[in-house]
Amino acid sequence: MTLFDIDQFNQLAQKQANLCVSIYTPTDRQSTDGYQANKINFKNALTEARTQLTDQYGLSAAAAETFLAEGVQLLGDQEFWMRSSDMLAYFILDGEGTAIKLPLPIESQGCWVGSRPYLLPLIPELNDDGHFYLLALNLKEVSLFEINRSAIQLIELPDDLSTSYTEEIEDADNQKALQHRSGFGEAGAMFHGQGSGSGEDRKVAILQYYHRLSADIDTLLNRNPLPLLLAGVDYLIPIYKQVSKYAHIVEPHLIGSYSADDMLALAAEAWDLMEPHFSQDRLARKEEYGLFTSRGQGDSDTETVILTALSGGVDTLFVQTGQDVWGTYDSDAFTLQIDESPTSQNYSLINEAAKKTKEYGGRVYLVDSESMPAAGSVVAGIFRYPLTEVSQENESAAN
Repeated sequence: MTLFDIDQFNQLAQKQANLCVSIYTPTDRQSTDGYQANKINFKNALTEARTQLTDQYGLSAAAAETFLAEGVQLLGDQEFWMRSSDMLAYFILDGEGTAIKLPLPIESQGCWVGSRPYLLPLIPELNDDGHFYLLALNLKEVSLFEINRSAIQLIELPDDLSTSYTEEIEDADNQKALQHRSGFGEAGAMFHGQGSGSGEDRKVAILQYYHRLSADIDTLLNRNPLPLLLAGVDYLIPIYKQVSKYAHIVEPHLIGSYSADDMLALAAEAWDLMEPHFSQDRLARKEEYGLFTSRGQGDSDTETVILTALSGGVDTLFVQTGQDVWGTYDSDAFTLQIDESPTSQNYSLINEAAKKTKEYGGRVYLVDSESMPAAGSVVAGIFRYPLTEVSQENESAAN
């Protein structure tokens, strides 16, 4: 699996089309029935998309089939389904398809049709709320994982990244041996790789290797910064931390000799270690909401929160899972038209608020009703500045 990052999210968020279909379906990484369940979920979502295209958007049956053709072709692509994760996100913009596979379990498929991608289900992939990386520092092979409450998945590292200290040392020893047999070096000299020698020499060699490794790993992780948990034998952890510049390494760490073959054990041990970290963080955010609200920098009124988000003024947006608000936004008048249900003329205002919040570097959290910071609210927000300042800025913009 490759990482889905904020840049890809923002690129999707900025796309508009005459027609866009957004599909989310649960998928299995392994299957005993040839991935038939995955295909059925996706086929059902395509059927729902076809119905919306003909009934709500006026396409003929033939035009709807043509629009969905790329998606339909995937049903016969067995290799595509054999490399699944826990969720498939599939977007068709004016007939052109884009597939994203993510380690985010969902219960059932969903389909949205409009003029812009529906991205709310992708939000958890970009948050650090119960979502983190794990780096297993095994000298034979370094492995990077992405983990959440119920899933772990190996992240594909670039082919040009050296992931084995042991192989590097063996290659260096072999190269020196070849040079010796070819007549290079002094006669009778003994050649030893950096893996040989004293313990201190070996630590220096590992330090140099981790220095090169961390430069590439840090660049990869900074595309979508999440907490990073380190796992490895005890003496390796401080060596890696000494050279890594990644700002989100957490304490404590997992001690042991782990590899990609230990994914299930790693997921369980890692979550036991990280769960208190996230619980404390969620509690702190709820407490912050009350404090900011008392200062005029927070609210749970649906229209107020959405308008503030669309102006870039929301730092943290809370959205109740399974809820939505449909309508349109008039940026010139800075007003919302809220409708009772989706139509061919409107769109999800919560989706737009979430996209804009992420665009401005804010946080978006999808939570259940009991975890909402304001009881009975559909959305709630912590603002970057008091509402009076938001109103003054909007009045200035209108004038």
